[in-house]
Amino acid sequence: MGLAQYLYAARKLNNIGRWASDFMHIRSSVSEHSFFVTQIAQMLGVIEEQQGNTVDWEILFKKALNHDLVEAFTGDILSNVKNMTPKMKTAVDDIETMIAEELLFSKMEEPYTDIYRRMLFDGKDESLEGQILRYADNIDAMLECLTETKLGNNTPFKKKYDEIRTKLSNVQLESVKYFMNSILPEYENLIE
Repeated sequence: MGLAQYLYAARKLNNIGRWASDFMHIRSSVSEHSFFVTQIAQMLGVIEEQQGNTVDWEILFKKALNHDLVEAFTGDILSNVKNMTPKMKTAVDDIETMIAEELLFSKMEEPYTDIYRRMLFDGKDESLEGQILRYADNIDAMLECLTETKLGNNTPFKKKYDEIRTKLSNVQLESVKYFMNSILPEYENLIE
């Protein structure tokens, strides 16, 4: 019963657009974003392994693939709104949890409830996999902003791009440093 609800919710992500309050030349859906975040997380994970770190791939893929599933119920809440203040972040997290509990988990049978609850929440924890997810999410947002600026849509995407790029430039995770120094410059040239 609840597993069908999960699939139904996941399919709805195809129709939920990102950056809802901004004009975009190319608007991606939340499901497209989740796919690219998973691809980027995989890339960062491979780089981390090449640096001698151990990545739990099962955990990483579950976190990445499901990190925005609750948006099937809430819509895409912009990061700058969600993270405006710690109090706002807590409030949005509480709302997302209540909505998921009511509309998804209350209909899901055991043992699946706890399994899916762990996959949907607390993805961006301080584990290596959680950090990879956090920065993969940021990288995808940065690349979306970059694409919009290359298409001439500089307001507000140039500012957002610069803010995310600055934030990522200060990250100490080896894979993110490698991405920023080696992959991003090449990517920028590809979309010119």
